[in-house]
Amino acid sequence: MRQALAASGPAIDVIAVPLDGPRCPDALSPAERLHAGRFFRPRDGARYAAARNALRHLLAAALDADPAELAFAAESGGKPWLPAHPELGFNLSHSGDAALVALARGLRLGVDLEQRRRDGRELEWRGIAESYFSARERLTLDGGDATRRFLRMWTAKEAVLKAMGSGLSALADVEIALDQADRPRLLSAHRDQWRLQALETEDGHAAALAHDGPPLPLRQWRAQEFTLSFPT
Repeated sequence: MRQALAASGPAIDVIAVPLDGPRCPDALSPAERLHAGRFFRPRDGARYAAARNALRHLLAAALDADPAELAFAAESGGKPWLPAHPELGFNLSHSGDAALVALARGLRLGVDLEQRRRDGRELEWRGIAESYFSARERLTLDGGDATRRFLRMWTAKEAVLKAMGSGLSALADVEIALDQADRPRLLSAHRDQWRLQALETEDGHAAALAHDGPPLPLRQWRAQEFTLSFPT
């Protein structure tokens, strides 16, 4: 599977990682272990550690590198990158017991994943929409499954912001609409810079991917398929 991620043909790889399942060997840095230990709930710290560890192993698979030796840096907006491998774009999102990792060469990427139910409770999204959605976006939520429509729009917003390397302070610059099939599209000034698509996950979570550059084939994987790094 190392060859699949490092293939010469241009493509975007998106890998789904179960955070409560089998773990790959520990390759975390001391700083990452320290951060994992600061979570109030140990389960959340364990899931953070699992997501970061999976990211390291998947990047290492694409680069034929040692996952423990990868050194991250952050852009001014906090977006992580690899100074020794600037050609490899990547992004990580995790929510509850699941994570997504997006990888591609020569692209800026953003991926976002959100679970509809957390700790057995439906997501309370109305306050978020009131605070961060435009009036036109809030109208889009009317009718049908409003929670599903909110999550489609929210993950699309987050994916674009993460591709840009911006935080929530730039939310007003990213306006999203849904077409008749509930597929997200950009309405804002960035619509010509970023390509945006909803992702389908096996567990039904909402997810979206944003990237610059030309349209490219999308390859979706499960972490269990990477048997060299994720033993079962």
